[in-house]
Amino acid sequence: MAGASGSDLIAAPTRLSVVYDDQCNLCRRCRAWLEQQSQLVPLSFAPASDPAVRSWAGDWIPVGDELVVVADSGAVWVGPDAFITCLWALSSHRKLSQRLQAPGMHAVAKQAFHALSAGRGVASILLGAVSEVDECDAGLCTPVFDQPH
Repeated sequence: MAGASGSDLIAAPTRLSVVYDDQCNLCRRCRAWLEQQSQLVPLSFAPASDPAVRSWAGDWIPVGDELVVVADSGAVWVGPDAFITCLWALSSHRKLSQRLQAPGMHAVAKQAFHALSAGRGVASILLGAVSEVDECDAGLCTPVFDQPH
């Protein structure tokens, strides 16, 4: 950053912890995908149901309700910004993350993330991330009736 003093610079994180909803099949699939990607910044994962995570987050971070990313510096991103931060950590998606941070694209990225998040049960089914049993347990399947012969 040209003209910035040393105190104005913010160090980039060297490690990120991703708190995800381990009760959500789509979220677990996204975690697996992130783990398979080449990472410029190492990602570690913590399930939102972990009592230690809930204790740490307290009431001020919506763990389980939102994707949360915590940097080794203590910086915290929630929801769409957490997703963009995960993309930034990946070698093949850093440029995309930078595009999604642009003013016009950031609003679109937020809307897309919130829409997917709100419908993640249905998205899990459409992406094949849940079994038929999970679909029915979630009240999202249609009963099949035997046809009369």
